[in-house]
Amino acid sequence: MVRIKVTEQDKKFAKQQIEAFKKIEAGNWRYTNVEAWRGIVCEMLTSKWFEQNFKIEKPAKGLDDSGIVDDCDMIINTKKVEIKSATKNYFKYLMPKIHDVRDKPKDIYIGVKYNETVEPNEIQILGYIKCSEILEYPIKQNKGAPYYEVPLSRLLPIDQNTFD
Repeated sequence: MVRIKVTEQDKKFAKQQIEAFKKIEAGNWRYTNVEAWRGIVCEMLTSKWFEQNFKIEKPAKGLDDSGIVDDCDMIINTKKVEIKSATKNYFKYLMPKIHDVRDKPKDIYIGVKYNETVEPNEIQILGYIKCSEILEYPIKQNKGAPYYEVPLSRLLPIDQNTFD
């Protein structure tokens, strides 16, 4: 597992992205009582780590407030990569939405957790799972769209062969 310290600047950048995103139609309903900025921090710090350790064809850019939905978060070795975040330390699952996994599948999903219980806060890059494996997990629905419930404990370790 990779641990990366979160700076106040990282938090500020992510919160600014959320505020800009809330101003477009796609973002005006999404973030009530959710600390979505933590997912942005996870995505951006994870992307930076991957840029330092792998050959990246397309880095993550965070939330896009242009209204254009992107195809994936990153591209590594021609593989479409999606970064999924557990935004609280006690969360035990990734919850990719069924619609996204089935209709816009990515090759690899990276699991990341935001740990707010340490100072400074940190993110933990936990591992990965392939799209075909996500489809085998149970479907749940709490609020909003139904999702696959993928235990963080089932993620595979990331190594130099992950994107082959």
